[in-house]
Amino acid sequence: MGRTVAPGERDVATIRDQRGEGRIGLLVSLVLLAVGVFVGVKIIPVRINAYEFGDFITEECRYAAVRNQSGGDVTKRILDKAVELDIPLKKKDLVLQRTANEMIITASYELPIDLKVTVYNYKFYRREKAPIF
Repeated sequence: MGRTVAPGERDVATIRDQRGEGRIGLLVSLVLLAVGVFVGVKIIPVRINAYEFGDFITEECRYAAVRNQSGGDVTKRILDKAVELDIPLKKKDLVLQRTANEMIITASYELPIDLKVTVYNYKFYRREKAPIF
């Protein structure tokens, strides 16, 4: 019948039949890794710029409320920062409101990211409030 194999040993025929299974797993793993790196290279810089831009809006809101600056100066600085960070912010997507008690800045934009298979639309929305002293 079959050859008897001692405990702890593997039959040579069994080893021969399993050749190649590790290569397929390796190829699948490498493809998944490459897709992950590609998506990361496309999305991470956009997220970093959005985070930096959000921080800038927060700072501008706080300091504009304290410095009592005109809305035009603040709008220009925010739009200039958006250009610097390659953010497609239009003037109509930036709203500044100054009430008797607070300064409110709202900014929103949408950035399409081409992922070759599909287009991912990254949506940014930030609303900051700061008290006026």
